[in-house]
Amino acid sequence: MVKDKHEDISSSDNYRGITIGPVISKVFEVRLLDKFGSTLESNDLQLGFKKKLGCEPCVYLLQNVTDYFACKSSPVFIASLDASKAFDRINHEKLFVKLFERGAPRCFISVLEKRYSKLIFCVRWNGILGGVFRVVCGVRQRGRLSPFLFNIYVDKLLNLLSISGHGCQVGTVFYGCFMYADDLILLSPSLRSLQ
Repeated sequence: MVKDKHEDISSSDNYRGITIGPVISKVFEVRLLDKFGSTLESNDLQLGFKKKLGCEPCVYLLQNVTDYFACKSSPVFIASLDASKAFDRINHEKLFVKLFERGAPRCFISVLEKRYSKLIFCVRWNGILGGVFRVVCGVRQRGRLSPFLFNIYVDKLLNLLSISGHGCQVGTVFYGCFMYADDLILLSPSLRSLQ
């Protein structure tokens, strides 16, 4: 599927894969989420894909942290990073290891391993289907579990940033970074801390 019709349609970077799956698969993922959702909780610095959160808290947080430092006559340096095709680049094996390390039940990981080991894709171009190939990275597009799995995958990054000693702090609370889905904002009172 073309992502941007105003961009170069001959570039493979301008296309997004479409997952076609049965409705029962979505229902199954909802049930998995109901049963194992507590093991999929992620860092509070990840504001994407969480109930009662959205873009507004990100904007609010950014504005309040910068206002706080401006009132103290301190600069705030901001770096905004967008991980290109982040959801498509999640290594399945590393994801399963991360789930195991955080104590997710073995039966849950096993179900995911089986589901992801059977992922196959093909390319359709002008009505012609290409060969089938196995997928070894990426989460299922529009899958109910996919945003939670992505959050788990990047959770360690947020944990490491929060204990790094770099970035903005208000009192004892770290506000040096936060994410909304695959968009990462870094905040620091010095340019050197961003490097």
